[in-house]
Amino acid sequence: MDDVEIREAQLVFVNLECRWVDERNRNPRLMRELDRAEKRLIVLFMDEWRERGGGARMMAKAYAEYRKTLLHHGKRN
Repeated sequence: MDDVEIREAQLVFVNLECRWVDERNRNPRLMRELDRAEKRLIVLFMDEWRERGGGARMMAKAYAEYRKTLLHHGKRN
């Protein structure tokens, strides 16, 4: 996995998630962008875990914790 690509995916996802949370008039376009950004992040994350031999259940648990931590730190900044 390319470090620049994962960092960019993280920033895009957190930015869109913060906009979604703060948006008074949530709209379908923003929801679709957020969905695409998270799917991209999941693919990058899971590819890295798969390369290291992680099982599907462990990858799902790890992604859930990763997402929670990512959003927690994104909201603090």
